[in-house]
Amino acid sequence: MIYNIINLPLIVRLFLFSAINISLGFCITKERWIVCIVLGILCLFSIIELIKYLNGISRKVAYFFDAIRNEDSTLHFPEKVKDKSFRELHGSLNRLNSLISDIKLKNESNERFFRQLLKYSSTGIFAVDENEYIDLINDSALDMLGVANLVHFDLVKQKNPELYRKLMLIKQGTGNTIKVFDGSGLKLLSVKVAQLKFGDKSYKVFSMYDIKNELEEKELDTWQKLISVLTHEIMNSIAPITSLSNSIRRIFISGDKVISKKELQQESINKALGGLTVIEETGKGLMNFVDRYRKLTKIPKPAFKPILVDEWLNKVYLLMKDRIEKEQIEFSLVNNNVRKEFHGDEKLLTQVAINIMNNAIDALEGKSQKMIQVTTAYRKNNGLEIKITDNGKGIDTENLEKIFIPFFTTRENGSGIGLSLSRQIMRLHKGTIEVYSKPDKYTTFVLKI
Repeated sequence: MIYNIINLPLIVRLFLFSAINISLGFCITKERWIVCIVLGILCLFSIIELIKYLNGISRKVAYFFDAIRNEDSTLHFPEKVKDKSFRELHGSLNRLNSLISDIKLKNESNERFFRQLLKYSSTGIFAVDENEYIDLINDSALDMLGVANLVHFDLVKQKNPELYRKLMLIKQGTGNTIKVFDGSGLKLLSVKVAQLKFGDKSYKVFSMYDIKNELEEKELDTWQKLISVLTHEIMNSIAPITSLSNSIRRIFISGDKVISKKELQQESINKALGGLTVIEETGKGLMNFVDRYRKLTKIPKPAFKPILVDEWLNKVYLLMKDRIEKEQIEFSLVNNNVRKEFHGDEKLLTQVAINIMNNAIDALEGKSQKMIQVTTAYRKNNGLEIKITDNGKGIDTENLEKIFIPFFTTRENGSGIGLSLSRQIMRLHKGTIEVYSKPDKYTTFVLKI
């Protein structure tokens, strides 16, 4: 639009200038000198007018860009001028300036919004440039770092050298958990670092979150579930002991008096002996339960050694071979792992694999076609991923979060400690154990080492 508006008067002026010059040339050839003088003057005026016109446009455009450069949105060109081309040009520049002002106001509004959002975020965020100057920081980050204000990262180094060292050790694109002690107590910070570049400057962006409260809530929830299971098991054992003890007491006491030997009948003695036998067996069961609990607290520290993947998997299969063949299970092993070995405690990890395999075999009870598949894969961080999948009855959604709780079991004769032990062993290996299940379809346990 502006291009067309400016071109039309420019073309007209150039056309007149060209016409005058052609006429001037013609008159010179005909030696009409008076006309030549007149045309020469007209030519001079047309040149001056053309320069004036172009300078006017250039000056207005220069004003416009200077205003944008200086972020001056008050510049306004008069739109009530005689020259139509300038009137249209002024209108277009004013509209463009208004649009730029609206975009600027919107960007400023968005920036204020995001700064307020950042200010009140519970996640601490701060950006450090190459010279360790703080370009941006919110209140949560200041609180977690234990400072009232922060201009240079060196202040953190002076106030808490250990925290500074741990923060600097975190590589970009990774994270770590850091313990921070200050006057208000312990903080457990989950910290992640990203590397960003804006223009010529490079920044390290730290994001941190205090996970101490969340961990405490999860720990409390775990303890409550554990206490619930312990209470259930202990009450199941103590209730019959109490009942039988009361029954045996009534055999030997009538009213307030102890029955004499002569009054005792053989049947009563047999009942007492039977009751004592039950009490003994129940007591042994309670002792076994306590012994299983002790096993959870006495897992040996892993002895890390290189483990050959193929050799280890074959050992696990051989240990389970008799039961797999007896139950007529179709077993398959798919090894997609490119690594030949990994580091770990072979005995402890074998225990984990056997626990999961036994659970998988138990879950296949009643199935006409039984299948178990073990799949290994290479992980990006040089780790090993092992998936153990069965097509058994699966695990209900409500039980998925409970199966790792000590003594929780859905089997009548289950101990409820196998998966709890397995999770602890995996944690000692800095690994994880996860489970995915669809009832009556499949269950997959994933070991990441």
